[in-house]
Amino acid sequence: MSKTSRERCLFTIMTYNVHRLIGNDRHTSAARIAEVIETYHPDIVALQELPGARFRPEEAGSAQDLAHELSLLEHSKTLRFVERERNGNVTFSRYPMRLVRAGGLHPATKRRSIVPRGVLWVEIDLGCTLLQVVNTHLGLTPPERVSQTKVLTGHEWLGHPDCRPPVILCGDFNLLPSSPLHRRLKDVLNDKQENLTFGHTEWTFPSHYPVVRFDHLFASPNLTVESVQIPQTTLTKVASDHLPLVAKLRT
Repeated sequence: MSKTSRERCLFTIMTYNVHRLIGNDRHTSAARIAEVIETYHPDIVALQELPGARFRPEEAGSAQDLAHELSLLEHSKTLRFVERERNGNVTFSRYPMRLVRAGGLHPATKRRSIVPRGVLWVEIDLGCTLLQVVNTHLGLTPPERVSQTKVLTGHEWLGHPDCRPPVILCGDFNLLPSSPLHRRLKDVLNDKQENLTFGHTEWTFPSHYPVVRFDHLFASPNLTVESVQIPQTTLTKVASDHLPLVAKLRT
């Protein structure tokens, strides 16, 4: 493998619940979220709670507003590949990306939750390998999350034959690291933050005074974690009610 190919196997991914672009000051700002993203130069950005993605192609809405703001910034303008699903999950990438599957997390035998939840699966061509990225946002109640986790780990998503390593599962799970459902997801993949020395001491919610971690990044064993950070700055504490989680990984 060439030196260039080896370098491209090191990449940075951000997972971030952007709270409909509404900050803790109650102001709505796509530019502010774009500034957070720009600061950390991610190659892949998995967002949750970004509305306006119900129609394809999208003519207006928060996802388009954010895409426009990113296009104005030096590093983030290269995040030109975008996929979305109708329940607010959006993925940006600076590498070529194709949509594999987008849909809801509700089995046909179950009633849907008041707030619909979805999942977005994309395949990203890193140059050295094809990376599967699954971006999701689970429900607020335990019964919802149990049902949604069962669907997520089933044959349509993580259990699908095409969802083969390297795989990243990330998003807002509304789960604590000590919960049984978190352990179930860890059985499928690894929690990359948990592998670091600080363990569960880095929280993501609420952003102005974080006391819990609902935002997680799981990755298949053939991905090596180089670093993980949860930025707590003046900007990140106001831009959304969640803090972003930024991980640098190597294939």
